Amino acid sequence: MAVTVETFLRNLANSGILSTEELAEIQRQVPRQKLQQDAQALAKELARQKKLTVFQANAIYLGKTQGLILGNYVLLDRLGAGGMGMVFRAQHRRMKRFVAVKVLPKAGKKDPEVFLRFQRELEAAAKLTHPNIVAAYDADEHNGTHFLAMELVEGIDLARYVKEHGPMPGDKALNCILQAARGLEYAHSQGIVHRDIKPANLLIDKNSVVKILDMGLARFDEKNSRASDSGTNVAISQSGDFMGTVDYASPEQALDSRQAGPASDLYSLGATWYFLVCGEPMFVRDTPMARIMAHREAQAPSLRDKHPEIPPQIDAIYQKLVAKRPEDRFRNATELLEALAQWRTLPGTTRPTGGGTVDGVPQNVISAIFDD
Repeated sequence: MAVTVETFLRNLANSGILSTEELAEIQRQVPRQKLQQDAQALAKELARQKKLTVFQANAIYLGKTQGLILGNYVLLDRLGAGGMGMVFRAQHRRMKRFVAVKVLPKAGKKDPEVFLRFQRELEAAAKLTHPNIVAAYDADEHNGTHFLAMELVEGIDLARYVKEHGPMPGDKALNCILQAARGLEYAHSQGIVHRDIKPANLLIDKNSVVKILDMGLARFDEKNSRASDSGTNVAISQSGDFMGTVDYASPEQALDSRQAGPASDLYSLGATWYFLVCGEPMFVRDTPMARIMAHREAQAPSLRDKHPEIPPQIDAIYQKLVAKRPEDRFRNATELLEALAQWRTLPGTTRPTGGGTVDGVPQNVISAIFDD
């Protein structure tokens, strides 16, 4: 059904996106005889003049104006959606800073204890300041909608990167894992466990800086959507995904999500490493439950199965990350980083000072490991 110019202007006024002066100027330019015409041309023209984004113009045309402003933030474009909510590009109205705004599920509002826990975790996440963690700027509520304003990373997540470009070269994948490990080392030292490390939660920007997304939010999703407290006790997110995501969650997390600790994050990081290098999850099975059981019982594949050029020492580090029992993994991310550093001192290896290789490993791999 066509929307008239008159209705469009009314929706625009109700949205609150434009100032009173800007709105009045647009209204003055519209002849009275055109108020009953279809507003599509007007919507397109306002988008062309950059008075509105295409996203805003479409929302206003359809009358979906509620939520275009959340507190101090004006939503500009939709960036994506997932089990943890919808993500928008937005701008702070006074500071003019561009941010990513995540609109969170409303399920937690009905459980005061759950929402209080959520608020505490957001507060903890907001205190994390690290170059490899997406910064949380603000958490607020607007007309019943709870949202988180975060650092806007101009880049893509690693799942999409692999989908678009194929498996990563070993050195690039290793550099991504190294950066994520640094972010986890810092977060764990502050008492924050991610619980959902996976390629889609690792963003890479145009300068190849990797940042961890959704730090501190996974427990909220778990508490709101636990499927069962018996049997395999898998927690399912609102999108139907296993809490922690089937392909990357540790065996103990599949048994009981409450057992997820720093060692679980490291397991997920190892599973992510395999995906980056091989272009597929560690265990390809027909059903989610079959994949969960494979993580608990099947031998983890080697990175060298598909990439024999990867040094055995690197594969051994990966294998320790994805050990079935938490006590058989690295105790923490610091230990993982130390293992990478110690690999340099294996017999017959020296840190390269120029081109070439060390024990068959390209220099850029070594540089990725030890570049601070």
